[in-house]
Amino acid sequence: MTTTQNAAYPLETFGPYSAIPNGDGGYQVGTGNLTEPLFFPQPAPDALTGATVTVTVGNLANGVVTMDSGGTDAGTYTFPTGALIDAAFPSLKVNSAFDVSFINIGDNAANDVTFGAGAGNTIVGNAVVQDGATTTANTSAVFRFRKTGASAFTIYRIS
Repeated sequence: MTTTQNAAYPLETFGPYSAIPNGDGGYQVGTGNLTEPLFFPQPAPDALTGATVTVTVGNLANGVVTMDSGGTDAGTYTFPTGALIDAAFPSLKVNSAFDVSFINIGDNAANDVTFGAGAGNTIVGNAVVQDGATTTANTSAVFRFRKTGASAFTIYRIS
């Protein structure tokens, strides 16, 4: 009679999945590589240009967005509606959140960008990201999108 009592089964032998890779670097959950950074995928930043722009959910998913309103124009950028964010990220539950970084690379002192919340959303904090030509200004911002209900988000400027 064969028994499995006290048998050791490596995790990778169960299920239809291949073995879990064990690389030489990077943080690996459960292996204790605490002296190395947490690695994650990051595509090249999305680039938004123009004086009037509607930010897409694809831009939000990228996580890093550069922006330039162009010439001597100030920018008015509007976040996607709460309904569009809900549709794009169906795994979000109430009180879950994600962060997106915006970097103003405008090269004129008039290139400040002001964000609008988009229907169903509320912005908390300063919605203006100053131009990239003003060296003492806040030329980048991190916004946290927190789901507060169906098709509703509070967007906090956290830096």
